[in-house]
Amino acid sequence: MTSPIWTLETALWTGGLPEYRKSLDPSCIAVLPGPGILQGEAILAAFEAAPRWREVDMAGRHLAETDALCVLGYIATASREGAAPWRAACSSTWARRDNEWKIVQHQQTPLD
Repeated sequence: MTSPIWTLETALWTGGLPEYRKSLDPSCIAVLPGPGILQGEAILAAFEAAPRWREVDMAGRHLAETDALCVLGYIATASREGAAPWRAACSSTWARRDNEWKIVQHQQTPLD
């Protein structure tokens, strides 16, 4: 898929906390293994405490897009320094706010 939203999604995995802070809608809800259901600033706190992903591959990409909303679905295979690759089924929802894409939902279901 060629939508620029995939570049934004990849940056959230590999870009660190500044990237998340720039792209996160304050009302965002994330469902993550480990911490569970988080919203807003709690998401940033969880990502600040976690080691960053070095790289991510997004296979089986699906995209539903309107002028103001994008929903992504994919299988992520991500790797961190000194750790085995990690796989999860993921979904993200992005909404256009003031002419910028902001993430409003993200979910990860571990596959391995």
